[in-house]
Amino acid sequence: MFTRTIMALAASVVLGGAAWAEDYGTASAPELSAAAIAAVEAEDADELLAVMQEMQSRSMYFFEGDEALCRREPPKVGLLAKPGFNFGTARTAYQTFNKAQRLEEQTCTCPQAARSFEEFSVEFLGVMPEDISETEMAKLREYNIANKNSVYAEYRDFRNESCRDAP
Repeated sequence: MFTRTIMALAASVVLGGAAWAEDYGTASAPELSAAAIAAVEAEDADELLAVMQEMQSRSMYFFEGDEALCRREPPKVGLLAKPGFNFGTARTAYQTFNKAQRLEEQTCTCPQAARSFEEFSVEFLGVMPEDISETEMAKLREYNIANKNSVYAEYRDFRNESCRDAP
């Protein structure tokens, strides 16, 4: 019964507007979870709907979004298809760039949903993936060295604080 109620409310969140979402806009992920539990225990469907709408806007829990977008990777074309580290270098730069954007936006949506690799390649390098040369690879390597560790650490902390339940 509980699962059916949650699924029915989830469907109404997807189909409904964000009438109550602003009430929970500043709540942390653990606060939203606690509010959802309290609303279920109180059998307050309107309150649960408001909490779930906020969860949806943050892409939390079962509102994770389009999984295909979240698994996007660089295409294996040109230099990226050759043996060596070029594909991994490009993938790391792509993920780092997208995570940095998510940090700037303060959104929990998966990083790769921000843009395709092709869009990243044109925006960041000025060329399509199949046209990436050693010059662009050097730019990607430099970007990774300068940004990867700090962005990954900051993004991990952001996700743990804002997008997940507290341990």
